[in-house]
Amino acid sequence: MKKQAVKIPGDYYFDRSILPLALKKVQGNTVTHPHDYTAIPHWHNFSELVIITGGHGIQNINGTSYPVSAGDVFVIMGRTTHFFEDHTHLDIINIMFDDRLFYHMHDYLNRIPGYHVIFRFEPELRSSRTFRNTLHLAVPELLHVHRLTSLLHRELTGRSSGYEASAIAALLELSIFLARTLDNCRKPAPITRLAALFTALESSYQEDWPLSRMAKFCGMSVNTLLRTFQAVVHQTPLQYLLKLRMNAARLLISEGNMSVAQTAFACGFHDSNYFTKCFKKYFHSPPLTFLFTKKEK
Repeated sequence: MKKQAVKIPGDYYFDRSILPLALKKVQGNTVTHPHDYTAIPHWHNFSELVIITGGHGIQNINGTSYPVSAGDVFVIMGRTTHFFEDHTHLDIINIMFDDRLFYHMHDYLNRIPGYHVIFRFEPELRSSRTFRNTLHLAVPELLHVHRLTSLLHRELTGRSSGYEASAIAALLELSIFLARTLDNCRKPAPITRLAALFTALESSYQEDWPLSRMAKFCGMSVNTLLRTFQAVVHQTPLQYLLKLRMNAARLLISEGNMSVAQTAFACGFHDSNYFTKCFKKYFHSPPLTFLFTKKEK
């Protein structure tokens, strides 16, 4: 009989009112901490960065089994059912965190292609039977990850003054290191090339990006790009580009230093009337009314 997945509250691992961040280690079948659900199907509302530091085993995510071994790194998003079918010979570091910890850093992190792959793309693509983890750390890289996770663990357990900020900084440094490590792979996978497109769109959304240019950038056909893009973010490439432009326009309009026509041009629109139409549809208010409302507040 199939086991019912158990919901795990974040309070088992961290106090959300203080710091929604925790680090737990798993060593084979040894129970190393309370609320160890390693071998029990479960899900939770927070995310989990999993680092396999030793051995080999079998991970089950959303009903699909994946072999894992030392050096594998992956993220499990909230509301994802998962457990280890076999972890007898595994050493694991689990870092649980609330995605909101990265909220003010997203604009910067999104400029690293590897960040898209590890924290955004792979969790969405795991339903594919042919999925394989993209990031596998070599021994020197794994040793550096050990140092960073040890620092994070010391901050979380020592709780010296300012440990909250220091722990978040350690998680951020770890995340950036993992993303850069993936970026430096000699043979980028298709998903990595797609991540590079996301980074390019984030930094140059004001340029003309027809589907043909996006596909060429990724080394894919237009149809493959559309299919892969939709699987990752549940949007078409042009819808995603429009979202980037609209968010940028909202910031510029809020600052009040540009006319509507200037804002339209700065965000990649060649027609201010079309820009106004898109803005109204997106934010349920035309640009000038949106600016007036913001000033009133």
